[in-house]
Amino acid sequence: MKYQTQKKFSLYVILIALSATFGPIYGLIFTSDWSLASLLPMTLDGVIGGILLWGGMIFLWPSRICAPLRRLSFPWHVVLLLALVALCIPLTGSISGSIQYGQFTPFLGFGPGWSLYLYILVITTLTVIIIQIAQVIGPRILANMLIGRYHDPVEEHRIFLFIDLIGSTALAQQLGDLGFQRLLTRIFFDIGRPVAEHGGEIHAYVGDEVIVTWQFTSGASEARCVRCFFAVRDLLRDNAETYERLFGTRPGIRAGLHGGPVIVSECGDTKKSIVYFGDTMNTSARLEGEAKRLEKDLVISQELLQSIEVPGEFKAEKLGSVILRGHDSPTSLVALSRKESGSVDH
Repeated sequence: MKYQTQKKFSLYVILIALSATFGPIYGLIFTSDWSLASLLPMTLDGVIGGILLWGGMIFLWPSRICAPLRRLSFPWHVVLLLALVALCIPLTGSISGSIQYGQFTPFLGFGPGWSLYLYILVITTLTVIIIQIAQVIGPRILANMLIGRYHDPVEEHRIFLFIDLIGSTALAQQLGDLGFQRLLTRIFFDIGRPVAEHGGEIHAYVGDEVIVTWQFTSGASEARCVRCFFAVRDLLRDNAETYERLFGTRPGIRAGLHGGPVIVSECGDTKKSIVYFGDTMNTSARLEGEAKRLEKDLVISQELLQSIEVPGEFKAEKLGSVILRGHDSPTSLVALSRKESGSVDH
């Protein structure tokens, strides 16, 4: 099971458990019958409703099938949320009634009335707002900001992957500023899935670059940080015909990969951001520049490579040591690439 899928299942179970409490809470607020015989069926309703509603939001909505819908503006997301709620409540009633009474009981009316729909809608709307905020700043960052972890600077060990679009200057001239930005928007949207599937967190979009980060042990485990780059590259290649049809080009990427200690801090007042400081960030950016200079797809520091068990499907090419801008001592570089099909190590 993929790392991201494991996280989704964990979140799914937690939300279903929370939903089990929503039914009794509704009963306590809107009905006068507080007996156990009344609250238990409402608990069942909460569980079934949670399975349907959160299943749709966690598994169906982020899927490839719904990708065209996710590209719509936020008001359309709200409309689709209303449709999902309107569908889940009758289904919940039918399934719950079938379990309690042993036969299928269509639930086509409004049952307890508009109060139930408004109650569920408020809960799901608040959830969607939280999800939207988390998508802007990242769920981990949001959680840490809420508990005040980064109010004072702290040190963390992290891995950074700087991904750059190849030939961006020529593409900007070819497509114009508006067309080039549309291309970037499409690419940034598409690569979110492989990044998430490999446990990565998109820290920032800077021009035509994407900065992806992992907690060090998570990114090094199973070589997720390496696999992520090649998964993104494969996605762009698999969709090359679509990009060519829409934008007249087949985009390619290169990247630099490095890890180590960074200082993390919450900065700003009217506009807050989580900022990473330190040599690790600078080195990661410089390695992306070296990938461009050396015309390599992925350049990784020897220091980070020693902490990663690189799978046999990849090969490492030592590039020697260079003194990166801003450094006094040399940094050993390695290029990683995928082995050709059928190649054999000697």
